[in-house]
Amino acid sequence: MSAAKRKVHLFKESYFTSEGNLDWKVVLRKGLVFILFFIALFTVLFIFLEPQTESIAQYVSDHSGAPGLFLFAFLVDMFIVPLTVDMIFPFAIEYSPVVFLSLISAGSMLGGIGGYWIGRLLGHLKIIQQITGGFSEEGRRLISRYGEWGIVLAALTPIPFSTVCWISGMVKVRFLYVVFATFARIPRMILYYFTLMAGFTLFR
Repeated sequence: MSAAKRKVHLFKESYFTSEGNLDWKVVLRKGLVFILFFIALFTVLFIFLEPQTESIAQYVSDHSGAPGLFLFAFLVDMFIVPLTVDMIFPFAIEYSPVVFLSLISAGSMLGGIGGYWIGRLLGHLKIIQQITGGFSEEGRRLISRYGEWGIVLAALTPIPFSTVCWISGMVKVRFLYVVFATFARIPRMILYYFTLMAGFTLFR
């Protein structure tokens, strides 16, 4: 298999086995690739572009502040966009880990809840079904197989969190269950943040 085909296969590879269970090998492999990618990105930024990165970090702190960090996490995890909360990590070095992680965790949780209501109230619209179409079958399988725990799994792993939240609304998972499931974003943010920072420090 060529390198290009392996790359396409990695991103299109199903999270489920043929029996319909979650394939933990795929989940862990994609999670590892994700973390290594960001460690490499952080290393490049701070070794080759340290002045520019610090300038951007200072700009984020001075002009966006806490509301900006919260809003970024909220919007990224409420809407289905090709972005991740982790993208803001290198530019938040002006904040203490407690403040930073509190802001993005709260923003992410509320974003997931907002995504649930988008799916719940607008899931019958064709445009919403088209937006979720790429992951709709697997998302519904995840919710059908694991219930609200499927949202917890998406909150902790590389499984698309915002998409699963939309789908949980479309299939009408109980709202209270969704609220409790989004709390899994807190340990996820903590784990990824310190793993990325530790890896960055190691390879810097």
